[in-house]
Amino acid sequence: MSLVLYSAHYGTADPLNAGVFGGFETCRRVLFTDRADLVLPGVEVIHDPLDGLDPARASRRAKLMPHRYFPDAGYSIWIDNKSRLKRDPKDILGVLRAQSDAAFLAFPHFRRDCVYQELQTCWEGGLDDHAVLKERDRTYRAQGMPEHAGLIEGHFIVRRHNDPAVARFGERWFEHVLRYSRRDQVSFPYLVWMLGLRYDLITALDWKETVEFTVFDRKTRRTDYPRRNVLYQEARRLYHRLRGGRAR
Repeated sequence: MSLVLYSAHYGTADPLNAGVFGGFETCRRVLFTDRADLVLPGVEVIHDPLDGLDPARASRRAKLMPHRYFPDAGYSIWIDNKSRLKRDPKDILGVLRAQSDAAFLAFPHFRRDCVYQELQTCWEGGLDDHAVLKERDRTYRAQGMPEHAGLIEGHFIVRRHNDPAVARFGERWFEHVLRYSRRDQVSFPYLVWMLGLRYDLITALDWKETVEFTVFDRKTRRTDYPRRNVLYQEARRLYHRLRGGRAR
């Protein structure tokens, strides 16, 4: 039951999070990066050039297609560079194997369950090109994708590597990230709906005890596209903060 814990750091939008793996050394740890000079003690660093892609899309190569990079692994756990693991990865795997026999598991989104809301949030936050996001909205609606069809948090994904359907899904997922929106959380529910991937939401673990969602101050992060509805976003954050929820 070999397990790989892996992450990626490309470009300069965020600094390298050296604590992304939480200090756990119970399995193989791998970091993909476009920086040829990067060294992280105790971590296998794989230099992966941009090859003409923007950093956001380049970082999705290994994230969405780990079967290409870890063909002999039994399982993999992906964690975003912005996050920090808080629980032993082998313990996590044991709990999830007891919860489900699904080959793909992720936490449900902490606020939304609808891809159309996610598209709106990406546009407001300047996370992708407005025209691309609106095209996806029109296409999904024209094809009949229902609202509130589910949404995952893509910063933490657990996969079993001997499932061909998960590998095929990852290939198609990356194709959509290359061709359409670079936001993989946008294309995931659409492709699940189109292709019928069997996956499970993580319910046997408390996300707050498992992973710190972000170690960075996202409010001051420079975005590639202009933010929209900024005052409304601030009011929404205040509302959720007063209710005791997580501001997003």
